Amino acid sequence: MRTRTKLAIAVALTALVAAGPGVALASWAAGGPGSGRSEAVSMPSGNAPSVSVTGRNVALTWSASSLPGPTPVNGYVVTRHDAATNVAQTVGAGCIGTVSALTCTEAATPAGTWYYKITPKQGAWLGTQSSASANVTVAASTLTFSSPTTMATLPTTLAGTIAGFATGETITFRLDDPTTGTILTGSSTPSTIPAGGGASISVTIPTGTSNGAHTVYALGSLGTQAGAGITVAVDVAPPTITAQTIAKTTGYSAGAIKQGGTYYVYATVTDPAPSSGISSVTANVNNVTTGSIAVNMVVGVYSVNGVSYNYRSASLTANAVLAAGAKTFSVTATDNVALATTVSGSVTVDNTAPAASDVQSGNGGGTAGKIQVNDTIVFTFSEAIDPGSVMGGFTGASTPVTLRFQTTGGGDNVRIYNAANTLLLPLNRLNLGGTAYITTSGTGTGSMSMTGSTITITITGMGTAVSGTAPASTMSWVVNAGMYDQAGNACPAVTKTQTGGPKVNF
Repeated sequence: MRTRTKLAIAVALTALVAAGPGVALASWAAGGPGSGRSEAVSMPSGNAPSVSVTGRNVALTWSASSLPGPTPVNGYVVTRHDAATNVAQTVGAGCIGTVSALTCTEAATPAGTWYYKITPKQGAWLGTQSSASANVTVAASTLTFSSPTTMATLPTTLAGTIAGFATGETITFRLDDPTTGTILTGSSTPSTIPAGGGASISVTIPTGTSNGAHTVYALGSLGTQAGAGITVAVDVAPPTITAQTIAKTTGYSAGAIKQGGTYYVYATVTDPAPSSGISSVTANVNNVTTGSIAVNMVVGVYSVNGVSYNYRSASLTANAVLAAGAKTFSVTATDNVALATTVSGSVTVDNTAPAASDVQSGNGGGTAGKIQVNDTIVFTFSEAIDPGSVMGGFTGASTPVTLRFQTTGGGDNVRIYNAANTLLLPLNRLNLGGTAYITTSGTGTGSMSMTGSTITITITGMGTAVSGTAPASTMSWVVNAGMYDQAGNACPAVTKTQTGGPKVNF
């Protein structure tokens, strides 16, 4: 009797195993006379687990599955599935193999969204797999810096945090490549990653790291890794000085001063990228003003002689006695990492006053002896005059002026005013040397320009004035005070007679 029973059980178990987990039956039977009986037992279904996530750890809890009796099964198989594809994954440590308890925790779970199922197991027999748990998401590992990630100086220590690392890992750091990159000095707090998967970190970017974008990797001892970008922008180039000059404190022209005169030093300074910024700009003008070897220059927007500069000194005074000729000076720019550049320039010392030297007319209108449109008046000086001393805003380029044509008992003359006809220019007036040039007084217009040491006025309109035809005469130019040369030497008031004797003018 017992022999037959054992044989029946063996046959049933063999059939059970062959049938797989969907047909989990155990059976045994007794043949021949007596009270023998046969039974078939089905393996139970699993119960869906409850799941929770702490860092990279997923904790599962489920209810027992029992055989008739009721007798709980003696083990369970845990499976993890991709929520997007429903494909079963390899379960990690803590839940792998046969789990005899009603709970387990899968450690170092990969990042992703998962669900779990439970299958009862009795010996070699498997029951029916449970329904799915709720989905759980394990976040990807991260490295986040709280310190600024653009570094202008090295070495620099960065602070930050990591998250999503495996419990028990220790952390190391590399630059640019997680396998072969430069090993960086760093630490985590705590030094061993706790169950939550996070820690505070610090890592040092060493001297010698090249400028540009880099990636810092935090590497866990169990294989977790995360990276974060940084930028190294260390100033390795000194400032650039592209222009420098000395100019007197009044007027338009630059490049010349006189002894005892006041002047500014100008410069255009930039710090090439990556820039630490300009720390200081100074001028050494000891050759012009004795003892001035480090004159501070101030950032701003300045223009002289038609050129823009971004640094200028305070007003300085040249030595009271200073020999004429070229004097050298220098400008030094230093950035915030102590890189410096010095460039030299020169300024001309001119102590000779200018003077009016001649006045002539030109016939551009067609009729000799008659003042007409396109005729010219040419004033000549012994040297170039600062155009700003002739009229405010005048640079030497063509500029409109007003001409007052007057006929008087003492002789005809032309007076030169600004375009608004409100200010008599120090060019003052031209006495025409006769009374036939202007038959009716009136106001006309002209265009004033400067080339070298000459100022030319071209008549552009006669306005209300009427001109007659005059015989040969000698003109004279009555100069007012107020004009000065490019160094600031004053041009004296004087009356200058036209050279060449009497002639038919205009």
